[in-house]
Amino acid sequence: MPTSTPTQATDFSRRDVLRAGAGAALGAAALGSGVRPALAASDPDEFEAWLADVDNYDGIADERGAAEVTVAVGAPGNDGDFAFEPAAVRVDPGTTVVWEWTGKGGVHNVLDADDAYESEMLTDAGATFERAFESEGVSLYSCLPHQSMGMKGAVLVGGVAAGDAPPEVDYGDWFDGVENFAGTVDRTGRKLVRVAVGAAGNGGHFAFEPAAVRVDPGATVVWEWTSDGDAHSIAAADGSYDADLVDSEGATYALQFDGVGVSKYTCPSHAAQAMRGAVVVGDPMESVVDVPLSVTIVGGGLLAAALSPLGLAALLKLRETEN
Repeated sequence: MPTSTPTQATDFSRRDVLRAGAGAALGAAALGSGVRPALAASDPDEFEAWLADVDNYDGIADERGAAEVTVAVGAPGNDGDFAFEPAAVRVDPGTTVVWEWTGKGGVHNVLDADDAYESEMLTDAGATFERAFESEGVSLYSCLPHQSMGMKGAVLVGGVAAGDAPPEVDYGDWFDGVENFAGTVDRTGRKLVRVAVGAAGNGGHFAFEPAAVRVDPGATVVWEWTSDGDAHSIAAADGSYDADLVDSEGATYALQFDGVGVSKYTCPSHAAQAMRGAVVVGDPMESVVDVPLSVTIVGGGLLAAALSPLGLAALLKLRETEN
């Protein structure tokens, strides 16, 4: 990967300076929020090639469900503060992406690979540039002065395929009537993932949020009670694990998932309100496969002490099906 100091990195041609300066006002004003972007073709190979030299790219951050998403400009990465963070983000159609400058790494801008939008060259911490993405597709962009260093990013709108992202899981009718379900939220790359219990949804506070989450094998999922919507509990669809009925705000229940598969669960007390969820571990590759589950309770221990006012902790091992 090429290395450069901020001073060297800003040594671009006068034509590019004029293009960035003269066109920036139009980019920031006319294209900043309401105009539909021209999205690059949804080509997984093109997507991977675009991000191949971006050292802070570690997967697509799934921010579907959010009306506005912030991307840091000048985040740590690429041998300095020459990164967008997250480098790749997936949003719903209609979402506004706000790029916010950190003030680090010198002068940066946001430039669409197809010239559909362009910000000014900015350096001040807290400066912003925003764009509303209306149509499904993929938008590739970079920081013009630091593109050669790997300061590039991508916005994926809707469920378009890109890179090596696994396909959406077919849950059958499990999420029928679950109004807060909007697809599987990608939380891969994290060792600990939180799910709210008693989030807004299904006619009250009768939802798990996110309703469906994808994690890496070995990740720990922590369900945390909001105390809204009466007392809630958690029960696996196949009976392999369950948490007590609780109404205390901040109470938690933790499970560590291993192997590959899909675990569906519900709040039995609010089955009529469609309070259901699922944890996808890795990429099951095909339609939903209910993996045989065995539960090992780990008494006390660091996990229980660190995570749980409720005092509940367990290890859930998802074993691959043996033919």
